[in-house]
Amino acid sequence: MVLDRKRVACPLRVGGEVLPQVEEFKYLGVLFTSEGKIEREIDRRIGAASAVMRSVYRTVVVKKELSRKAKLSIYRSIYVPTLTYGHELWVMTERTRSRIQAAEMSFLRRGGWALP
Repeated sequence: MVLDRKRVACPLRVGGEVLPQVEEFKYLGVLFTSEGKIEREIDRRIGAASAVMRSVYRTVVVKKELSRKAKLSIYRSIYVPTLTYGHELWVMTERTRSRIQAAEMSFLRRGGWALP
């Protein structure tokens, strides 16, 4: 993969074999694109966190006997790490920050609890 705003051909040979050039690839669970933009990765993280949210909501959050403290502990230990995995690579623009906050608030609103 070549990181560039325009498509650039960069043939790479290993042992006489030409390796295919790709536009994106996953490394350690993080999606890298040839344009260097991170929006698709953020979309993937929000989608993964939403999937976790649906699963946790159906099985845990709806339980009345579970305290707010326990629910917030689940939020902090499962949802937030899923949402922010690989965030060290993100350029934190106002738009990115807003999207992440919207995803978090959606989870907290659905559960009917807020952070202390």
